[in-house]
Amino acid sequence: MKQMKRKLLSGMMLIVLLFSGWKILTILTENQHNQRILADVQKVYQKQAQQTRSVTSTKPAFVELKKINPDIKGWISIPDTAIDYPILQSSDNDFYLKHNYQKEIARAGSVFKDFRNQSESEFNTILYGHNMKDGSMFADLQNYLDEDFFNKHPTFDYETETKSYQVEVFAAYETTTDFYYIETDFSQPQAYSNYLTTIKQQSKFKTNVTVTDQDQIITLSTCDTGFDYEKGRFVIQGKLIEK
Repeated sequence: MKQMKRKLLSGMMLIVLLFSGWKILTILTENQHNQRILADVQKVYQKQAQQTRSVTSTKPAFVELKKINPDIKGWISIPDTAIDYPILQSSDNDFYLKHNYQKEIARAGSVFKDFRNQSESEFNTILYGHNMKDGSMFADLQNYLDEDFFNKHPTFDYETETKSYQVEVFAAYETTTDFYYIETDFSQPQAYSNYLTTIKQQSKFKTNVTVTDQDQIITLSTCDTGFDYEKGRFVIQGKLIEK
């Protein structure tokens, strides 16, 4: 009887080990595939990015990118990070949470724009990305928790189909979904001014960036399980300066 129990236990342990090994291999294979296809789209973007265009037309890079996927709406690049990605947008905030820019199911998802952002004239453009353990997507946003990194990287680049912006970072903070930092409706008087005052107070570090109710901002959001496993978020916010 004891020998039978030992064999049963050994068999169960072997099954667990085999399943764990298969799971790890699946994750590694998916991560490698994701890195390859991201490298491909980065080459397309970089090749076309320097070409000239008329003031009102779509940039050459986005003409090519939209041939790959019409849902590509922009590009974000942050110096000294892995963040150099196309920005996707669908009719909801769920699809690109679980799909890459080729519309394949992917754990890493994509960097994507809030579906409510339908105009470049909106005050608050919101981008989301997973905090991946392999360092991809928006994982490197948390570098801004380090004051030295925060001070040495005051700007990053954000592009849409027709415009290029330098983003001046003015806020970086940990919070939860209980704090509604993803507001887009500022139709009420003073609503935007009050919002700006609130988010500036949230920032872990202070800057000299002046942001008024006449300025547009961008919000970058990722999960922060270290802060709160269920509802934790890490947020970067910056002022848009058109180039």
